[in-house]
Amino acid sequence: MFLGTGLVLAVGFAIGQSMRPAPLAAQQATPQPVVQASATTAMADSGKRVVAYIYGNMPITREEFGEHLISIYGEQRLELFVNKRLIEIACAKKGIDVTPIEIDAAILDDCKRINISKEDFIKTVLPQRYKKSLDEWRADVMKPRLLLAKLCRDQIQVSDEELKQMYDNRYGEKARVKIVLWPKEQRDIAHKMYGELRKPGSEQNPDAGWDAVATRQPDSALASRAGEIEPIGRYSGSDSAKVEEIAFSLKVGDLSPIIELPIGYLVVKRVGTVAPAKDIDFQKVKADLRKEVVDRKIDKEVPKLFAQIRAEAKPQLYMGKTAATPLMPPAAPTIMK
Repeated sequence: MFLGTGLVLAVGFAIGQSMRPAPLAAQQATPQPVVQASATTAMADSGKRVVAYIYGNMPITREEFGEHLISIYGEQRLELFVNKRLIEIACAKKGIDVTPIEIDAAILDDCKRINISKEDFIKTVLPQRYKKSLDEWRADVMKPRLLLAKLCRDQIQVSDEELKQMYDNRYGEKARVKIVLWPKEQRDIAHKMYGELRKPGSEQNPDAGWDAVATRQPDSALASRAGEIEPIGRYSGSDSAKVEEIAFSLKVGDLSPIIELPIGYLVVKRVGTVAPAKDIDFQKVKADLRKEVVDRKIDKEVPKLFAQIRAEAKPQLYMGKTAATPLMPPAAPTIMK
């Protein structure tokens, strides 16, 4: 869903490839001592470039500024930077790159998937949920994610049964639900507030008990809608499998018990049912269904591929403590995260 494709993007990629320097992997494959010496000199000169003057004529160099930033952010950012370089090198060996157009298209697709405008995603979701600016998101998350997706795309196979399941997911019966989600550290609060969720409302507002809690839950996006999320279909994928199972087991008006998930503590309320869509011809939507299945499979394969890339590269970090778990670019955002 999040990969931007098509003729325009392909042409843009080809033009971009012909105008940029050779990928790092290609440069390493054919070492040229003279060029390398010149590059080293250029890097040294770059470090001496002036980025500011104080007191009229006292320079502050690029190298000084860089050392200052490294001293503050180096330990927490080094592994992320190393991982990005590993991904770029692995893709460069196969001639794979990602264009700015593809990144923009992927961001729009993500926003559409979680039913939020790009403006709200930039102003609210990025700073509050991910603590990143748009430029950081593009460089640290979207580009590595799309590169890895391209790298494993050729390995993906799709069966007819998977296409039929995706058809059912999109156009079959759906459960309308509301949820309240507490982060892992709020276990006691979740159990305390569960009783409030179950309190009956008035005749005029039978959902008063639920709304009082759901509109004050930690996730601001969920709180603004009293916990209502997009209707859930069957075969929703591994990320939503537990919520899907519970949603279809509930009767309208029923609440689930507190469910412990990797992302926190969840309560689901069934509020209705969406009838299956009619007159949607399977063959006419088959291409879109295939794309959706492929994207879901890519989401599962990317972590495995990334682990393989790290194992082959054997990175050794010499700044601070290495992380116990390699940092991975976040997956495509969902309303549940």
